[in-house]
Amino acid sequence: MITNGEAMKNSKFFSAVINSVGVLLMCAGILAAARVAAAVVSPGASVTVTQSYAYTSFDGGDFVFSTSAAAPGCGTGWYIKASDPGYKAAVAAVLTAQAGGNYILVYGDNSDIWAGSPSGQYCHVQAVGIAS
Repeated sequence: MITNGEAMKNSKFFSAVINSVGVLLMCAGILAAARVAAAVVSPGASVTVTQSYAYTSFDGGDFVFSTSAAAPGCGTGWYIKASDPGYKAAVAAVLTAQAGGNYILVYGDNSDIWAGSPSGQYCHVQAVGIAS
């Protein structure tokens, strides 16, 4: 037969276990949500290039640009690493669109923010093209 004292101890033990499991599940949910938030994003429509900068020495010559509309996590704009395999083609598309006043479609990774701007949110470009 279980006494009231033993029942109380068992109740406290199981309550602590349940609380611990709840905390673990909550942490797992937060981590999963953080992973979901990092994604390839886009402004959702074609945009214009409002400004662009070519850095001659930062990280080997990165290229950054801003657009007329932002994407989630990319509030300042976009960047292309000088070491990206498609660097020349991507920069050419952006500059051609900017010079001609054309629209572009741009997609970038909002979990890969440019290190060259401590206050800005420049996302790493994954794809860019001129829209017709």
